[in-house]
Amino acid sequence: MTGPVITAASATTITVLNAVVAAAVSLLVAIGTQVSLSVRDSNARRYLRRRAALTDAQDAALALRGRVGEYGALSRANAGRPSPELEAAERRYLDARALLEVTLSRVDDPAVVAAAQRWHSAAEISFISTAEVSAAREQQEWQAVNAAIGSALRSKEGTTPRS
Repeated sequence: MTGPVITAASATTITVLNAVVAAAVSLLVAIGTQVSLSVRDSNARRYLRRRAALTDAQDAALALRGRVGEYGALSRANAGRPSPELEAAERRYLDARALLEVTLSRVDDPAVVAAAQRWHSAAEISFISTAEVSAAREQQEWQAVNAAIGSALRSKEGTTPRS
């Protein structure tokens, strides 16, 4: 009578082992799915953070462009003489410059930051300085910073393509 008892015990053992294997596979699939979802969500959050930083930087650069032009025009018109309008324009310019610096500190793309800094230098020379500098250079740098931001915004990662 030991034959049927062994067969019944073996069938029970096989059933238990199958259940354990199925549970282990289910657990591994659940863990793998959770890890995959976590990575995907992390990538999505990073992209949204990068996108927000890029659009904020672009908006700040546009505001600064207006303020540097306004301040430069008043500065040249006043020929270095202080005036309440010039002081107010200078404050607005300095605030806009500070805003760009803060927003650029949040940009996770060295190419965009470098392009914005090159444009800012060209804009200061073009709009404020008495030195003769072509407005075309400022325009060229302005287009370059917007092209870099646009490229980063269109990319899957939210950064400009690396060479």
